[in-house]
Amino acid sequence: MSHLKIAIRVSQLIILNQTANLSNPYESCALLLGSKKENLFEIKEVIPMNNRDSSEVSFTMDEIELLKIYKYAESLNTSVVGIFHSHPSKPFPSETDKTFMEINPIPWLIKSTITEEMRCFIFSDSSRGKIDGIEEIEIVIVKD
Repeated sequence: MSHLKIAIRVSQLIILNQTANLSNPYESCALLLGSKKENLFEIKEVIPMNNRDSSEVSFTMDEIELLKIYKYAESLNTSVVGIFHSHPSKPFPSETDKTFMEINPIPWLIKSTITEEMRCFIFSDSSRGKIDGIEEIEIVIVKD
């Protein structure tokens, strides 16, 4: 596991769990706003997004909504520090996820709607000890 970590509050986990449960069996998605300090990505706000695909195997966020969220994040002096989505299977990146993770090298939180397990991954250009350039990040749960 990487030395990188992502910190998420209990209340934010509840939002992500609700988002995943409401869209089940389809994949759900959300943007995670916050900041990065050294090796820690700190989530300050979770923004559930609509999955345009309404699919069990993929998700697509609306481009206009994305632009609005990026502008909103900038107005708060934060940035998009993570992408969340659910899988109706194990919480590991699909081949499609891996492609988009390379384009968006920020943490990707993936929740299984079958096992309820959540894991986090990031694309790393250093391939030493990684599979397909993907490495797992520790999730640190913070009390509200």
